[in-house]
Amino acid sequence: MLNNNRKTIGVFVTRASEEYQDLICRAIYKRAYEFGYNVAIFSNFVGYGEINYEIAESNIANIIKYEELDGIILLPDTLMVQDFESKIIYNIKKYSNCPVVSVRQRRDEYQNVLIKDDIALDQIIEHFIIDHKFTKLNFLTGPKQNPVSDIRLNTYKRILTKHGIPIEEERIIYGDFWKRAGYDAVDTWMSNPKTHPEAIICANDYMAISVCNALARRGIIVPKDIAVSGFDNIEITKDFSPSITTVGMPIAEMGREAVDKIHGMNIGKPREDLTYINFVTYIRESCGCETKKDSEEIFKRKNHIIQELDNRDETISRNAYMSIDLTGVDKLDDLNSRLPSYMNLNSGYSSFYMCLYTDWDRYENGIESVMDFCDREVTMEVGIKNGQVLQKTQFKASELIPSIYLDSEPQAFYFNMLHHRDKCYGYAAISFKKFQSYKSSYQGWLTNICNTLENIKIHSEINRLVYKLEDMSIKDEMTGLYNRRALISLGQKYLEQSVKNQSKLMVFSADMDNLKSINDKYGHAGGDIAISAVADALKDASEDDEICIRLGGDEFSVIGVEYDMEKIARFISNFEDAIRRFNEVQTPDFKISISYGWNITKPDENMTLEECLSVADQKMYLQKKRKKRSK
Repeated sequence: MLNNNRKTIGVFVTRASEEYQDLICRAIYKRAYEFGYNVAIFSNFVGYGEINYEIAESNIANIIKYEELDGIILLPDTLMVQDFESKIIYNIKKYSNCPVVSVRQRRDEYQNVLIKDDIALDQIIEHFIIDHKFTKLNFLTGPKQNPVSDIRLNTYKRILTKHGIPIEEERIIYGDFWKRAGYDAVDTWMSNPKTHPEAIICANDYMAISVCNALARRGIIVPKDIAVSGFDNIEITKDFSPSITTVGMPIAEMGREAVDKIHGMNIGKPREDLTYINFVTYIRESCGCETKKDSEEIFKRKNHIIQELDNRDETISRNAYMSIDLTGVDKLDDLNSRLPSYMNLNSGYSSFYMCLYTDWDRYENGIESVMDFCDREVTMEVGIKNGQVLQKTQFKASELIPSIYLDSEPQAFYFNMLHHRDKCYGYAAISFKKFQSYKSSYQGWLTNICNTLENIKIHSEINRLVYKLEDMSIKDEMTGLYNRRALISLGQKYLEQSVKNQSKLMVFSADMDNLKSINDKYGHAGGDIAISAVADALKDASEDDEICIRLGGDEFSVIGVEYDMEKIARFISNFEDAIRRFNEVQTPDFKISISYGWNITKPDENMTLEECLSVADQKMYLQKKRKKRSK
């Protein structure tokens, strides 16, 4: 795995472009780089209820040779894709023997980097009670039975109890850690005068921002009329108006600590199962406190946001064009040649690899296990490094990236599955010039590729089906030989080939002498055995792409190119030997008798296939007459 003679840390995360995931992955890579480790980040995207999509996304957990990892970092609270975490844990238990660190959620079997969630909200809630004298405090928490939701809700209840404020269940609403929850909560609380709040405490920033927006729709001003706070300190809380009072995790410190634990174990330091890191409280405008703003910093951030929005609009537009441009692509080589022109949609990338199973267009199922994947052959169909298109190459899937294209310095790659619904085709790997993750647009970009691969696969399947149907239409069902229809189409092609190459064409005609007597004595089943035996004898005698044809009943023809007297003599000898062997061992005890004739000619443009066949037929009928006279 990432065979550049360096140790590798594997990181498991969902939605790597989200702010928390991006920041912690950057911190992990920076620290790992200092210690000389590679970082392989195995990421995926949520399917928003599409189960088949998520099953395929979870298969990123099965492309890893776990025994070759030198450390594993889990971000469990991000692993929202169905079956993803269970597959990771199963594979760690079965294959891994390296240090494993869980960040933010405690796993007793591993080392842990944890946040003191149970006291994280203490300062904000007490700030509302002590400094602002609020007593009507509403709380918007996360989903029910979610550990983080429960901890933050318990903190709210504990601090209210500490200050003698009664807990009113109507002031507590369970949300979903997402934007819609804020609107629903505000509608519920404001529809009942008894639950009108002085302050609304939210269990994350997304819900806090949506609460502010929902209040503004009602003409309620934050913080003049109602104060609001959040949790997580995401970037937008600084730029929102009013800026959001919130609690932030020291994300970079958490990432560094996770790497430190792995490196410490690898150099023989004692294992430390639990490390706690404190939250930081940020008092801003949304709670009613005025904060001094740095005008220069505001100017820089405003320009940065405008640039980000412009870049996002441009990316959305170009992603849409990419989708249109790839719609008609039905050949893999065409996709491979077009893809490099769209790489600059992934700003800041340094290298990209599209790796497909060698049988990707025939493989129907997901990756059932690590062994199912790692033993497979993979083809790097597209490789781009520092702007240069690399030569296609085939390698073992367990390597993940061909070692010939890896630099000696520490590497960092994001890996994602390539699939359409539950059908997996391979995976993509991308790295960046700086310590960063891909943007949110990367999901759409990969989806364009996956949809094109599915279109290529369907086109290939249609071609195979058409070929199969065409083959069936010119094949004799019982013998497997070509039928009379093939004589017209394929025979004519052989004739034209001989004319073009000025080579000799051979036509061989054969007819059974005694099929009627076999049918009369042994029935049509016996006759079918005899006919099939003649067909097998013709196939045994053929050695150079001859067309073997059953014209119907007991009549046969063979057409071959580049024949001479020696070659036809060998064909007839092999044919007669095959018939003789059949007659020697056949049960029931009947013998096959065949009359045949042949013709070798060097055709010109005026000669027809019928003329060639006629000469062979005449010789065959002469042989048949001689047999009858000799009886």
